[in-house]
Amino acid sequence: MNDAIPVKIIICIENHDFDQYLRASAPQYTEEILFVKIENVPRAVADNPEAVLVLQSDNHENIFFEIGKKLKGVFFKNLKVIFTSFDYQIKSDALKSFSSFLQAPCTLTSIIDEAKRLMDLRRKILLIDDSKLVHKNLVGPLKDKGFIVHQAFNGKEGLDKASQTKPDLIICDIEMPVMNGFEACAAIRANRETQDCYIIMSSTLKSAEDQKKGFAAGVDEYMPKPVIFKDLLERINRSFELQSVLREKILIIDGDIAQAENISNFLDKQGFSVKICSGLVEAEKLLRKFKCDLILASNNMIDGSLIELSQFCEKHRSQSDFVFIGIVGQENEAERRMALNSGAKDTISSPLTSEAVAAVVERTVADLRSKSEMRQFQKYVSKASFQSALEKSVLADLDLPSRAEKRQAVVFFMDIAQFTSRCERYPPEEIVRQINNMFEKITEIITDHDGDIDKFIGDACMAFWFDDKAEGNSKKALTAILTIKRAILELNANDPILKSDPIRVRIGLNVGDVILCDIGASKARVDLTMIGDAVNIAARLESACATYFIDNLVSENVVASYCEEFVVRKIDKVLLHGKDQALNIYEVMSHSTMISEDEKQLIDLFSKGFDAYELGDFPRALEHFSRSKTLEQSFYFEQNPSDVYIERCQKLISNPPTDWSGVWKMKSK
Repeated sequence: MNDAIPVKIIICIENHDFDQYLRASAPQYTEEILFVKIENVPRAVADNPEAVLVLQSDNHENIFFEIGKKLKGVFFKNLKVIFTSFDYQIKSDALKSFSSFLQAPCTLTSIIDEAKRLMDLRRKILLIDDSKLVHKNLVGPLKDKGFIVHQAFNGKEGLDKASQTKPDLIICDIEMPVMNGFEACAAIRANRETQDCYIIMSSTLKSAEDQKKGFAAGVDEYMPKPVIFKDLLERINRSFELQSVLREKILIIDGDIAQAENISNFLDKQGFSVKICSGLVEAEKLLRKFKCDLILASNNMIDGSLIELSQFCEKHRSQSDFVFIGIVGQENEAERRMALNSGAKDTISSPLTSEAVAAVVERTVADLRSKSEMRQFQKYVSKASFQSALEKSVLADLDLPSRAEKRQAVVFFMDIAQFTSRCERYPPEEIVRQINNMFEKITEIITDHDGDIDKFIGDACMAFWFDDKAEGNSKKALTAILTIKRAILELNANDPILKSDPIRVRIGLNVGDVILCDIGASKARVDLTMIGDAVNIAARLESACATYFIDNLVSENVVASYCEEFVVRKIDKVLLHGKDQALNIYEVMSHSTMISEDEKQLIDLFSKGFDAYELGDFPRALEHFSRSKTLEQSFYFEQNPSDVYIERCQKLISNPPTDWSGVWKMKSK
């Protein structure tokens, strides 16, 4: 067992004595081990999708079993699940659904060892090639990618090494001494210990006839030389974990038109949109009008084979969109492998039956639709909402109350300044274009800095960082603000319309306790959202930006620990509408390493002015603000914070207050 393999384990044990036994031994291990209750399993897995999940139940084994299966359905092969039970008879069912089974009770050592075995993703590769240059170019890079690589320099040596090492994958040349590649591959396939090994044949021989001979010898894929390592690595990874893409419009290419029509009639009844043709030339004409999602192709096409179909599909679409099912001869294993090597996601044996077509097509479509819908779903909900929906789906058999929990979060609000007047200046499609272009950049920036988009509200955006999981979320949020500022400037500079009519935004940022909860009608629709004072403050800081003519305001709690890393200036001490406690608010201007001399001078003058203003020395404050105004105009809009204080000081000089505290009361939200 490789002790160096990092492993994180989530353990959910229902049996009290077994749970306590494992918990008691946990402190002696260095591995990260998290013990959770069943209702907290979905969130724990969503937070740690690369962890190994351990499940055990006495009284609700069927429910635990279904929860584990649902989680595997969401996270696919990324999630490793160990099912442990006191009932040994459940082992066969557990191994069909999960990664491993352990007989309970077992030690934590055995759980950790099994988890490390599951997480050891290193695969054994055997390279059979008489060229020392090929070995030199491939062995090192493959080892760097974590593979265990064995080497052979002729077909006979390769056959012997395959029997000794039992590799997961073989890369084999054709032209070699002692035994050529065709002979070696055929012998490897004939050996019971190596017959299931995946074989990639790589050679300078590129003819269709040579490829057919390779597939007849048992090859799974053919790759012409010279080998580009990136392409080889993609093929290797694809061989270990097949991936599919959902398609619903079907093109049938078959020289046997009667067979194609029979398939078409059946698929039409299943609701698919189907076109048929006899060859690649006809298919090319159809694709000009018919957007094909899935191809059913026979090796009996009138003007090509499945190998040519692969080249045809690459011409018309990217490899990631390339999806087809091969129709192959019954009991023709070589033809089946050739179809899969050509890019087929699956094969159907001819003569065809409706049951066979239905099984393969429906299975392919259902699997691909599931993955496509998951990608779309994640575009429309936040990570927290996804976790909540996951919990409700996976834990449907448990009667749990609606979510309502207290969390600490960094809350972000952003809005477009003077958006109503902008809508009046442009047609709807132009407004939508501007908003979407902006939010495309904003969303990427927030997620790149580990934030979570909660919702879009017209031209406004709400996002958050949970501050109880990791240190530095306030720092990430402040960095995101500075990145957004630069992105908006670039967007305005590069867009012909925005260049003369730039978008300006307002951002509010606050950190504090929030209530994460389900809001809505439980029988119709609920949204996971945050409520509470910290949320309200962030929203009001965003609105208050308009008062000072700046693009961001952050609370004192956000900048408290990061004043040395960021250039911030205190803008005011305010009593927000509806609040009874004053709050210091700041503007984040830049990173401390990027501050210019003019910015330093501006902050110095403005700070001196604000200090005098707080002390009630309004003439002296007015003098400093008048000097800072000349610098403000180089960095900000036509109006700026210095203008605000010049106007305030003038009014306060004319009408001196009798009870001055330095706190400014905001009269609106």
